[in-house]
Amino acid sequence: MSEFSIKDRLEGLSSNELIELIMNLTQRDRQVRLHVLEWLEENCATNKKVSNSNKKSKAPEIHDELLLEYWHNSQSIIAEFNCYGGGPEEEEEEAYEWLEKISGLIRENKITPEAKHRFMDEAFIEYDAGNSGFDDSLMDLFFELCKEKDEWEFLVQKLNSGKSDWGKKLVMEIYRDHLKDDSRYLEERLENLQYGMDYWDLVQYYTDKGNEELALEIAHKGIKHGNGRLTELYDYLIDHYSQLRDKDRLESIAETAMQRENDESYVLERLFTFYKDDDYEKAKEKLILVYKTTKHKKYFEEYKRMKNYLSELDWKKIEPEIVNEAQKNNMHDYLSICLQKGMKDIVIKTIISSPVNQWGYAGFSDFDIFAQKLEKEHPKEILEYYYNKAYARIPNGNRNTYKEAVKYLGKVKAIYLKHLKNEDSWTHMLSKLLMEFKKRPAFIDEIRKSKL
Repeated sequence: MSEFSIKDRLEGLSSNELIELIMNLTQRDRQVRLHVLEWLEENCATNKKVSNSNKKSKAPEIHDELLLEYWHNSQSIIAEFNCYGGGPEEEEEEAYEWLEKISGLIRENKITPEAKHRFMDEAFIEYDAGNSGFDDSLMDLFFELCKEKDEWEFLVQKLNSGKSDWGKKLVMEIYRDHLKDDSRYLEERLENLQYGMDYWDLVQYYTDKGNEELALEIAHKGIKHGNGRLTELYDYLIDHYSQLRDKDRLESIAETAMQRENDESYVLERLFTFYKDDDYEKAKEKLILVYKTTKHKKYFEEYKRMKNYLSELDWKKIEPEIVNEAQKNNMHDYLSICLQKGMKDIVIKTIISSPVNQWGYAGFSDFDIFAQKLEKEHPKEILEYYYNKAYARIPNGNRNTYKEAVKYLGKVKAIYLKHLKNEDSWTHMLSKLLMEFKKRPAFIDEIRKSKL
């Protein structure tokens, strides 16, 4: 029996029969239609049966159809993600692959305006739903797609229909950067000055236009009325007036920041930098204000900085305040200060009898770094610290806490042997501990594995 050959049968068909076969397959399976379109897009330019005039008319149609086919495949996934707020990772990757195909198609620049409009009409339905996680990727495609004025204006129309703050920002970006329509940009921008970054956007616009006077005016309004982040506005104004050495303006900016309690520590820090080399009194004032206005203080860092900068008399006035606040609010920084001041007895007493935190637990792990710094000079006291940490992890412990206990016992052993030169005491202490916890085989096993 001879083998059946599809190739032989296809070669025997006429052109009309082949076309009928392909059309029948495309109607049965949408993916077949996609494969046919991709084959035509890839091979049409070299197909000898297609005339040059016909090629010019067919290429855009193929790209239009491919755009919609790729979108159909990604849209089915994105729509489902919009319904459920996400979906399987493999489906997400597949959708991104289809969107990347659309991006590649756009780069060939053969899609007709009609197809672009249809795509955006359909894609904006999913974009406006805003629950899929694909919003940024879709917007990137919309921006890639627009080349001509009418296409940008169509995108503006779609964005304005959404009425979101982000949409308004994009509309302003389009007017300013793509349509080069300054009047429309300013109209939109001046109607939407709410956040500091809105004012900063307008400052940048006027700066690019070389209008420094208006840029400064908007920046001043921004630090007084803008909500949220104002850092860029403060930087712009401080840089400008620092170059002019205009101290009155700089002081006014600092006053605004402190009144609004917005970025005040940042602004005061910048003014300290401005004053520190040639105006001690002003620099001192700003440095102390930085400390007082900073919400999450790094007491030890501020302690060192102020000690290094302030005069001896001024330092004596502020030092007790920093030390007392550190003791109340950050024990780690307080002990670092104590070490800096040579108050090692306080550090040793504190880490051996660890103060409890607000939940009633001793802060054991916070103090290892201090123990390491003191063990050579105070071996007996630090030995006690390490032993207490080891012992606390054995009763009611588990395999993980036993491993931690063994780690600290290793430190105890090192002190006995290296600093105290007393191996007998170490052996006696370990034997006593093993006897006390002989009914904890997991702990005994960890000791055995560590070869203590």
